[in-house]
This record gives sequence, C-alpha cells and structure tokens, in this order.
Amino acid sequence: MKKRGKRQAGSRARRRPRRSVVAAGVILLCMAVVWLGFRLTENGVFTVIDYSADPQEIATYRHFGFAASRLNELDPKAPGCIVNGDGKVVAIRSGVVDFSGKPVTENTDYTTERGEPGYLNGSYGVDGLYLGTSGDGRRVKFMMAGVTGWVDVQDISLRFYSDSLSLSGYSRYEDSLVHQVSTGLDGQEPLAYSIGGCPDFIDGDAFYYSYDGHRFYRDFYEMSQAVREGEGSAVNEAPWYNPWQFTPHRCLSELTNAQGNAVLERQGINAAAGSWPVEANQSVLYDAGDLFSRVQNEDYLNARMMFAVALNESGYGQSEYAVVNHNVFGHGAVDENPDAASGYGSLEACVQSHAWDWLQKKYANPENDVWHGSWFGDKASGINVMYASDPYWGEKAASFLYRLGFQAPALIVRDGSEPSAVFANPGGAVVYTFQGPAVFIVAGEARDGYVPVRSEAPLSQGKVDVEIPYEESDVVWIPEQ
Repeated sequence: MKKRGKRQAGSRARRRPRRSVVAAGVILLCMAVVWLGFRLTENGVFTVIDYSADPQEIATYRHFGFAASRLNELDPKAPGCIVNGDGKVVAIRSGVVDFSGKPVTENTDYTTERGEPGYLNGSYGVDGLYLGTSGDGRRVKFMMAGVTGWVDVQDISLRFYSDSLSLSGYSRYEDSLVHQVSTGLDGQEPLAYSIGGCPDFIDGDAFYYSYDGHRFYRDFYEMSQAVREGEGSAVNEAPWYNPWQFTPHRCLSELTNAQGNAVLERQGINAAAGSWPVEANQSVLYDAGDLFSRVQNEDYLNARMMFAVALNESGYGQSEYAVVNHNVFGHGAVDENPDAASGYGSLEACVQSHAWDWLQKKYANPENDVWHGSWFGDKASGINVMYASDPYWGEKAASFLYRLGFQAPALIVRDGSEPSAVFANPGGAVVYTFQGPAVFIVAGEARDGYVPVRSEAPLSQGKVDVEIPYEESDVVWIPEQ
C-alpha cells in the first residue's frame, strides 16, 4: 500500500474557487466590457420625436443607431425625426432634403455611393429625396438629378413630406414632358420647362414624382419606399432615358442659320448683336447655325447639341459674356467668380474651342477625369456631372435641343448596375470602361454577340487618341444583352 507523502510544514492546501464564484466574475467582467463598450461608442445625444404623438418626445439615446431603430418603428408616413444635441434634425422617417439656404455663389459638396466627389447648387433646384442618415448622424443620403450621394447634415435641412410642400415633379403638356423644378419648398413658383417628347406612360391629368428622371411615381411615399427599400413599383416597367438628354455628342445633325434663327425668333430675337448692351431683339447666335455645322463637320460633334448648350449658357446669346467675351458656353465662369469667364477673339474661336478643347479633350475623352459620358446627362452620368453646379443643367440643354427639332439616333442604354466595357472588336481588347450609366449610338449590325457603337473618342490602333480628328470609322463594340 502506497503511503501519501507528508505535507511540508507551512504549506496549505489550495482550494479551487467555486464554480458559482467564477461564473459571477465572468458575468461581471462581461457586463463591465459591455458597459465600457457602450460608453466608448457613444456618439452624441439623439432624441426621437413623433410630432403626431402625445407626448411628442419618445426617447433620448446616446447612440444614433438606437435612435434610428426607434425611428424606423414609426409608420413611414409619421412626421417623426431625430434631433441631435444641438437641436439639428439629422434624420426623418421619410421626406425630402432641402438644399436651399446658401447663396448662389456657394455650392454643396457630396460624395457618391462609388466614393466620387460631386457638387450641386441648391439655387437651381432645392429638393432631393431623403434616403437615410449615416451611423454617426453626421451625413445624409439623398437622391437628386439621378445621383445617390452623401452630404454633410450641416449643409442641408430635412423636411417631412406634406401636400403643402412645393416639390419637384413631372407632368404632361400636350406631347411634351414638363419638369417642374422647385425653387422653394414653401409655395414658391416652380421653374417649369419641356425636356422632350412625353413617354406614353405619363397621363395628362397627373403629377409624377421622380428624383432620377427614369422611374416615375404617382405617390410620394410609394416612391420613397421603392427607392429606399425596393418595395413598390414605378408606373413605367423599364427605366426611361430621355433621348434629348442622353444622346452622346458623337452623331451628326446639321443646323442651318434658318433653323437656329427659328428658335431665337420665338423669343422675339431677329437680328445679330454687335456690341454690349444688346437690344431686346439681338443675339450673337442669330445667323450662327451654319457656323456650328462647319465645326461639326471638322470635329464630328453634334451641331445642334452644341447650339443647344450655347442657347442655355448664354441666355439666347444675349449675355454680357456672350457679347463682350464671345463666350457662349460659360467656359471658366465658375459659381464663386463668374467674371473669370474665358474670352475669345470671335464666336467662331469659341465654338471651335468648345468642340476641340472642352468636348474632344475633356468631356468626350475616356482618359480625362471629368469624363462620365458625352451626353448632356444629369448628376449621375454625362457632361452635367462635372460641367455645371445646376443639377438640371442637362435637362435644360435637352429642352433647347428638343426645340431645335433634333431626332435622336438608335441608342442602347446600360443602367450602370455593372461596369460597361467597350472593345476594339468582338471579343477583343478593352478600349475603355464606363463605371456608371452608359449610352451608346448604334453604328451597324450585331456580330458574334457584339453590337458596333460609336466610340466616345478618336481611335488609333485600338486605343483612345484625342490628338487626332474623329473619323466615321471610329467604332467600338459592346456585348449584346
């Protein structure tokens, strides 16, 4: 029988702690960690308010996420919001983003969902659709003029939807689609203009909501739900792209003096301007249609589209910059300093520079940072993305193009849900890629699963080369869908 060894003097038997004590310690430690985590992640003071309830204030939180969860429990039509510690409304259940409040010389910056910087000016359109607020309560997600982006909450105001608000929207007038752009949410008269022929799904006795110009809704809340959560449907099954707004510049459309003058004469303009100030019936664009066609034939850039931009940017060719600087495109006239506008020796020099320096080398050049497609577009794609702070600049240019009697060529549209690569030939090397919405001019019959389309820029050995003239043979290929 083996004897147990004797315990040495002075030593004591170690007792194992009871399991209940260990468990309690672990629980206390976890609670301390959770408490510390909550304290460390506090990001402000946020109060949820439901203005239709009694009492109105629901609860106050120190984490925006908790406040947002409580807000989302409210009915989508409830006038509910979250107010931060400074009294600023930083989130609403549903409604609009108000971009007014800044002078016309000051733009509002935002960041797109792809992380690209953008800018707009609320003086040309005040309302965007509210889509949500970031987890720290500092940025607001919105949709306006096609783009979805994030803006600093300090740069905007949030408004509940109400029938009394003067919101932007669309309607039919005879055969035209009219966009009524809000210039103020509290009853100010909207700016209304025809942006093109009206699609068949727009009825003549209704008002339609849309903040991308592609999907249209009769009910504001249904639109909000559809865009934010994918619940609800537009009146049109497929997105609509206005051909007067989304035709690339690389197509030909002759313009004569008589055709250009016809648009001017409807405004009471029937003579060329020679000096500043101009008479009410004078314009530097009168008898200029032939000039735009000559430049078109030199650079393969649409004459009517360039003339439409000139009409829009120069106030029918009657602005001081148009007369004194021979600048009818607003070149260099930035919002904060319009007097920085470029000057030219003649109208012809200005039109040639617009075609070669501004379109060929910049806005129709896939290798330039400002390029988002050579159509007028909106804030999601096209020239409008970087050319103008006016979010509806592309629509306004389209309005003038519509009045000029432009007939769009056959177009193919890709909605931007995936990048759109173009190839040198069917199955060949990639020439360039659209990262957002893309519009193509069909240039022939499909072959081997690919469609020939006009290139955005001149090509040399299958690569973009903006230093050479554009040719009829500059064609690329896209996959059929």
